[in-house]
Amino acid sequence: MKPESILQILLVRAAEEADPRGELVPWTEREQATREAIALAGEPEPAADHAPLDSGLWKFLSVRAGLLQDRALALVGPVPAIRDLKWPGIGLCAAAFVIGGASHGAGLSRSFDLLAGPFLLVLVWNAVVYLLLVAERFRQPGETSKRGIIATLADRIQSATAGKHPANKPAEAYARAVAAWTRSWCAPAVVSWFHAGSGCFTLGLLAAIYFRGLFTGYLAGWESTWLDARGVGAFLEILLGPASWITGLPLPDSNEAWELLRRTASREGVPAGPWIHLYAVTLCGWIILPRMILALVSGIHSARKRATPPPWTRKDPYLRRTLALAKQGANLGIAVLPFGFKNTATITAGPCHDAVERVVREAWGQNARACWMPCAAYGDEDAIWDDLWSPAADCGGALLVFDAHATPENEVHGALLDSVWARFSNEPGGLLVALECAMFDARRLDARVSAWSQLAQSRKFPLLLLRGGATPGASLSPADCLRRIE
Repeated sequence: MKPESILQILLVRAAEEADPRGELVPWTEREQATREAIALAGEPEPAADHAPLDSGLWKFLSVRAGLLQDRALALVGPVPAIRDLKWPGIGLCAAAFVIGGASHGAGLSRSFDLLAGPFLLVLVWNAVVYLLLVAERFRQPGETSKRGIIATLADRIQSATAGKHPANKPAEAYARAVAAWTRSWCAPAVVSWFHAGSGCFTLGLLAAIYFRGLFTGYLAGWESTWLDARGVGAFLEILLGPASWITGLPLPDSNEAWELLRRTASREGVPAGPWIHLYAVTLCGWIILPRMILALVSGIHSARKRATPPPWTRKDPYLRRTLALAKQGANLGIAVLPFGFKNTATITAGPCHDAVERVVREAWGQNARACWMPCAAYGDEDAIWDDLWSPAADCGGALLVFDAHATPENEVHGALLDSVWARFSNEPGGLLVALECAMFDARRLDARVSAWSQLAQSRKFPLLLLRGGATPGASLSPADCLRRIE
């Protein structure tokens, strides 16, 4: 998937989640975008809640996000552009090349030290890096903190965005989502450019000495306080032996020949051209080529991560709400089942009636119809399906509404909930359970809501709270509380 599409999805999600009641991004627009996305990308295939999202669903989400992008931008505000690290990486490599050239060209000496020159130092440094890379492979997860350059970079992006919109929750949510996604691909990108930078540093070092060799006669030799000719010969044969075999340039074959390379007051050294070639081949084989391969591998890994959407599953609340909108058919009838209201006008007229109508549209879609059933009284539950609620058999979903003034009883209200679910569990609309608490004493509301929530949650139902149209549990939208068959 294109990174631009991923950012669109994150942007629209941040806008929708910051507006669970559909006041800023209206539910009509959300459902219209859902229907158009289905027409353009196809309807998402059913799958298990824990399964990762397939390409078809990501295509659907991408098309839908494109349709809602303008509305989301108006809500979130200006967002920072997230670019790859191409130009910073190129700048890093260019700087490394220049520094590599300057590190050798800064000196004016004609000597080429076989044991302590810049080439040997670069080899030692890269050997340490390789050992650290190998050790990282064997490190157990969780042994050390993961925070580093990438986490700091992502946090700065997030802080900069949130700082521009200190009171804009959608912008802050979007910044957090982008920071989490950025961390996944920034890490291998930075690793890739550091590997490339190390290779460019070595290339700069080689370029400098070959260029200066046009105008300077380098003399090769060695000096050591602790090593004799035999020790120096053994060390350099191990180090430069492969390059000698590749190039055909011979190494000294005796201790006497190695001794002649020792630098003394009367002997400054021998022409360094062959030795420079040997070191150059060694550096190419042990540094430049491996580092460029590592840079390529990390770069490919970063590109794949950058094109990989976040690790969401269908169990994600936002996706469940979105898919619930996608499953709505035209003119879906929803049975509104009020139970236990002593004053039926409380639920069938006024603000509560309007709130229920809106809940039906938010949970089942703008084309859903609320089919009002008569209010059933306490004690009518045994014959309720044969009389009052018999027309509900023609509906494709149900909204069961309880009165907060009633004390929840497992034998009555719990049994009724089981009965309603048994009748609507196989319907496309499923079931939503709500508690009307607009007229209930606010001082005792928390305890009463807790008792009703325990009853509903014992059957794995979320409970939607209604209070004259407002929902005290603002984090739960009607679609969050909907139970339906997948």
